[in-house]
Amino acid sequence: MQSQSLRQLAILCLIIVLGLAAAGRGMSDIPLDSHEIYVAQTAENMLASGDWLVPRLNGEYRLTKPPLSYWLVAGASAVVGHSEVSPAIARLPSVLASVGIALLAVWLGTRLFDRRVGLLAGLLCVASFSVFKYGHNARPDMLYAFWTTAVFAAWVGLCQATPARERRWAFGLWTLFALATLTKGPQAPAIMLAGAIVYEGCFGSGWRAQWQRLHPIAGVAILTVLIVPWYLLLRAAIGADTLGNSQLSGSLLSVSPGRLLSPFYWVRTPMLWLPWALLLPAGAIQVWRDRRGPSGLLAFGVLVAVVVFTLGPQYREIYMLPWLAPAMIVFAAAVVHVPIARACLVVLCALVAIALGWLLYKGGLAALASVVVAAGVLGAAAFSLRRGRLLGSAGLIAAAFAIGLFQAGAMPSLWSSSRYAQLAFSNRLAATIEADTPVVVWDIDPAHYSYYLDRPARGYEVLAAVCEWLDRPHPRSVLVYPQKRRDELTARLRLTPVLGARDSEFQASWVPANQGCHPPDTGA
Repeated sequence: MQSQSLRQLAILCLIIVLGLAAAGRGMSDIPLDSHEIYVAQTAENMLASGDWLVPRLNGEYRLTKPPLSYWLVAGASAVVGHSEVSPAIARLPSVLASVGIALLAVWLGTRLFDRRVGLLAGLLCVASFSVFKYGHNARPDMLYAFWTTAVFAAWVGLCQATPARERRWAFGLWTLFALATLTKGPQAPAIMLAGAIVYEGCFGSGWRAQWQRLHPIAGVAILTVLIVPWYLLLRAAIGADTLGNSQLSGSLLSVSPGRLLSPFYWVRTPMLWLPWALLLPAGAIQVWRDRRGPSGLLAFGVLVAVVVFTLGPQYREIYMLPWLAPAMIVFAAAVVHVPIARACLVVLCALVAIALGWLLYKGGLAALASVVVAAGVLGAAAFSLRRGRLLGSAGLIAAAFAIGLFQAGAMPSLWSSSRYAQLAFSNRLAATIEADTPVVVWDIDPAHYSYYLDRPARGYEVLAAVCEWLDRPHPRSVLVYPQKRRDELTARLRLTPVLGARDSEFQASWVPANQGCHPPDTGA
């Protein structure tokens, strides 16, 4: 018994290490994309201004998301003594949330099935495309997924609790619901909770028992205490009209039945589960056999989320991140209980081997050590699979793939080349212009230049707006724009390049003080 406990503890530690490796590799080195910069710079503005109430970005209100992710990033930066938010600090909540989701999968899998399913589900989580792509992304979505998964875990704990402990679980559930709401809104935890309640109401203990367990009156009180004060203080600070017209007041919420036939979430959701989406045939069998049990509960929750988001106004694969753990638990249960999973694991083993070969080809000697270790683990997985040990084989395949993800995180070719080009261009520009030189950006997201050049950057989408600004009194400035649109500018402005000629998709030119645009050529 003691040796079994030590083995389980070792696997749990392995999940944490692999999760930190897969999600955390490159968190300092991969250039931030625009949405990540929104979080980093908003947090940085909070530190600089001391105003933690009103989110601001580049001198303007940032009213698209609640403040919790900004607070956490700003707080982490303050703890380490930095007034500027580095990429690593901006991404830290997402990295930790990725590991947290895997640990919640372990807990949920154990509670709903057994320890074997729980530990395997945790391994599948950290070795997934979701963690690789969004685990070291500073956007609040992975943190949001963690809180939402935690809400579901609290609901499971509530359903299994003794009457004496129900109130404690219910209060914890509503507290987690509030934290999710303060991170990105109430939508995902509400959908997650609604799916679970409907399923349990129809096939479990019934509707009345659900109502009594949830303590909804106390829940409303908890949500009110934790969420409403910030909202009211923000409303008083910026005005009711400004807040009412923002995303924080639900301006984007709408439902259209006509969107129900869209295949977006039916296709993109399994892509977030790669490579474990290859277990879908076995998972479907597991759900059918256990349709009145935990597998049916988990699958129903995923289907409810897919349908609800399909009816919504925006299509984003990241909305389905909170359902990563439920899907991985179903797949883990399928490995344990469905014999056809063996054929799926054979295919998975072969594909991971191909992926490791590709990593070695692209990474060369720098990738050799990681690939050799992963190949050794994969060889052990193949041996276990041949002996019919599906559980051990699946865990080893997951470990091999997670090691591969660790190596892949250090390969620029797997990330947008535009990120690296824009960072290199920004660094050259920062080394050339003075610290107080104003920067104007045309047809490019200005957040990147505001962050990397450490100054406000005016952004305009159309040339007429740039000319309107230039027609007003202004100091000598730098105009940043896409190289492919240079000819449009030369017809309206006298341009002096800031940087020497070099292949780049971006360009920067000096705009002399008080110089405006030439009248457009009408062709007369």
